[in-house]
Amino acid sequence: MSSPVINDQECIEDLINAELVTYTQANGVKEFTITNKGTILMETLDGYFLKAKKKTNIQLMGKSFLDKIESYRDVFPAGKLPSGKPARNNVKALSESFRWFFETYDYTWDEIMAATKMYVNEYRENNYLYMQTSQYFVAKQDKHKVKTSTLADYCDMIRDGVQTEQEHFTEKVV
Repeated sequence: MSSPVINDQECIEDLINAELVTYTQANGVKEFTITNKGTILMETLDGYFLKAKKKTNIQLMGKSFLDKIESYRDVFPAGKLPSGKPARNNVKALSESFRWFFETYDYTWDEIMAATKMYVNEYRENNYLYMQTSQYFVAKQDKHKVKTSTLADYCDMIRDGVQTEQEHFTEKVV
C-alpha cells in the first residue's frame, strides 16, 4: 500500500485561496502567516479532539450544595412510605441524582425547595400513599434507560405560579 502523492504547492495555493494563510516574500525568504479565519478553523478542529472537562459538584450545584441536599431531604417524612421504602434516601445517592438534575435543568435551589414542599404536602393527607422517595422524585430511570424528573415538573409549576388546590371532594362516611 502506498501513500498518495501530495503536491505541496497545490496545498499552499488552496490555503491561500481559502484565506486561511497569507504569503509574503522578502529578500528571498518566503513567509506564511495564518489569518484569523485560519486560526478560528484550527481552534474549532482542536475542540473536536479535546475531552470536555467535567464540572465539579460545586460548579454545578453551588458551594453549599451538601447543606441544600440535606435541607431537601428533611422535607420528606422520616421513616418508611406505605410502599415499604424509606422516604429519605442517603445524601450520597441524592447528590448523584442532583448532579444529573443540574446538568439537565436550570432550576434554582429555591424553586427546588418550593416544588418539593408542594409535592410532599399533596401526599401528606393520604399518609404519603404512592409518594416517590426523595431520590426518585429528583430522577427516575425507566426500563429503557430514559431518566425523568417529577421534580422538574413541579419546578415548572412553581415557575408558572400554580398553587395546589385543596381537595374538591371529601369522603363522607354514613
